[in-house]
Amino acid sequence: MLGGGSQGGGLLKNSTSRRLLVVLDTNMLMLAASGVPVFENIEEELALKPEFIVLKPVYDELVNIANSSKGITARKALFALKLIEKYCRVVDYSVEPGESVDNAIIRFALQNHAIVATNDRELRRKLRVHGIPEAYFREEARRVKVEGLYI
Repeated sequence: MLGGGSQGGGLLKNSTSRRLLVVLDTNMLMLAASGVPVFENIEEELALKPEFIVLKPVYDELVNIANSSKGITARKALFALKLIEKYCRVVDYSVEPGESVDNAIIRFALQNHAIVATNDRELRRKLRVHGIPEAYFREEARRVKVEGLYI
């Protein structure tokens, strides 16, 4: 596993636990692999360097896309995996039986007071319902914006 793991059950317990966490989902990582400066935009929006987190199920989704797709989709997934290696910490976090990866991301964000970076419309709606800050790509501005974070 890349970047060192953590407990599968919930709260991160290490020296970086006071650092702002940003959890990235699969489509945000694929967007980064398409050339959008996701990591840089988020750092600029926050005016600090957060810890970028990828949950193991998201990492596994990208591995599956890289192995099962062809052409540009496979290349983007492979590049997204390289970006994870460079910028992120992969956290060994389990998806509960019957739970979607999106709901596992929400559960992790609530337990760790994290921002979620996604462009998935339905996940963004769920984040707002739970009061979880979100980072998303604004097409008009051609950059990632952060909403719902009050420091």
